[in-house]
Amino acid sequence: MKKVIFIVLLIVFNCNFLTAQKFKKELSITKSSNPLEINPKLDFEVSTDIDSTLVSKETLVKIKKIQFLLEKDQNQEALNLINTISKIDLEKNELFLLKGILEFKLDNFSASSNSFLNYAALTTNDSIKSSVHYTIGVIDLQRNLKISAFNNFKKSFELDAENYTSCIVLGGICMSNKEFENAIFYYKKALEVNSGLNNVWNNLAFIYQKLDKHLEAKNIFTKIIKDEPDAPLPYSNRSYSNLKLGFTKQALEDVNKSIKLFPENSYAFRNRALIYIELKQYEKACFDIETAFKLGYQEKYGLDLDTIKSQNCKK
Repeated sequence: MKKVIFIVLLIVFNCNFLTAQKFKKELSITKSSNPLEINPKLDFEVSTDIDSTLVSKETLVKIKKIQFLLEKDQNQEALNLINTISKIDLEKNELFLLKGILEFKLDNFSASSNSFLNYAALTTNDSIKSSVHYTIGVIDLQRNLKISAFNNFKKSFELDAENYTSCIVLGGICMSNKEFENAIFYYKKALEVNSGLNNVWNNLAFIYQKLDKHLEAKNIFTKIIKDEPDAPLPYSNRSYSNLKLGFTKQALEDVNKSIKLFPENSYAFRNRALIYIELKQYEKACFDIETAFKLGYQEKYGLDLDTIKSQNCKK
């Protein structure tokens, strides 16, 4: 019995919402500080994933050469050799999978997609099919085929409801398209499988903030904070919802905690400026606005701070 090979690739969604801070890239902050990423490796081991009893002697010789080339990271040479193997032998083994992986690594996305489709057609295992359609969705995104990507991720989810990575990606696509109710549906599906995904909880709270459902957002950020009390960004994000709910004192406490944990966070200074404006402490607000500018707020989050400054600070 061949082992199930799970194929996943890097996805990063830049869902920028001015009501909440997207997670930072630095792993040194906290585990919840990362953007939404699915970043495992493409794994394939010729010696264990290929059944030598199913192929011709000629193909077996080529497979041994391919293994040597892979060990030397000579991917193009390995792919060239795979392309000389008969279709009959390709269909009897995992070689279509390896072919697709190498084509992806070599940026030949169209050929890679075809190889993975061929591989999916050869297996009756829904879990494997789910992983393959997920990978084809990744390739579609690389080719800017957004509709096809969405359909492949959806197919992946339909084939294996436990494949929560597909739900996360579907939620991210819907979020970026401002299809918020659909995004909520897919994020909740992912969390049903793995409730410990704080990045997904965070994105769900972002959506609730966008929909002005700040109590729901606040409750989620509180959950994340209980799980990771030293994570700076959930405090800053919760401060915004507290502000919108009228809990100005709690909002200020949250944002001060965030700044103490992460003083380089320009978004937290932006949030504190909004709190000071609500408190009519304009001098403090304008000082924080300037600090946010110096820390690179515009480059990371957009131009909304210019409007806030022009409306509340003297020239």
